[in-house]
Amino acid sequence: MNNTPNDKKTSVHIIGLTGGIASGKTVATTALINAGYTVIDADEVSRALFATGTDGERSMMLAFPKAVKDGRLDRGALRKIIAKDAGERQKLNALTHPVIIAQIKKQISAATPPVILSAPLLFEAELSALCDCTVCVHCPNTERINRLTARDGVSAEDAASIIAAQISDDERCTRSDYVVRSDRDIAEFTNDVIALVKRIIKNKEG
Repeated sequence: MNNTPNDKKTSVHIIGLTGGIASGKTVATTALINAGYTVIDADEVSRALFATGTDGERSMMLAFPKAVKDGRLDRGALRKIIAKDAGERQKLNALTHPVIIAQIKKQISAATPPVILSAPLLFEAELSALCDCTVCVHCPNTERINRLTARDGVSAEDAASIIAAQISDDERCTRSDYVVRSDRDIAEFTNDVIALVKRIIKNKEG
């Protein structure tokens, strides 16, 4: 299902791609990279900025001492903390979002458009303001819970809490210009994502 954006831009410089955890956004992102598109992945930016041994990790350890184990940040423990405590989640966002957004803006400035900006928190971090249009990867919560339990070894209850900590899919889909379902054959899904991006670029440039 897709909607038609109301903007009047004549070309697409940035397409925002989003989706909740375990929605299939990473699969879509990888497919677009393999298809030759320039992709800036907010998850990759975050991982680099807050990797083990970085100043970013040290700042997170200071902010969340309960998530520190053997002198390192236990990211699984941190994810559970922020999933269950909105205050802690806001504290994490306040710590990480400005740094991540600044780095994303640098990468966008250095890139040749069109660019795909892949970000799970596209709307929450207001990264959508950088985009000419947005695409949401949608997957029912029941399937996302199954994927999370299989992928990360968490309980169904913890998986549901992690999903609930993000904005709802209904809100994410409503705020997006286009929506692509991922609960189907992977090849069909990724082909549709690539075709949609091609169509967006063609329609804007035509």
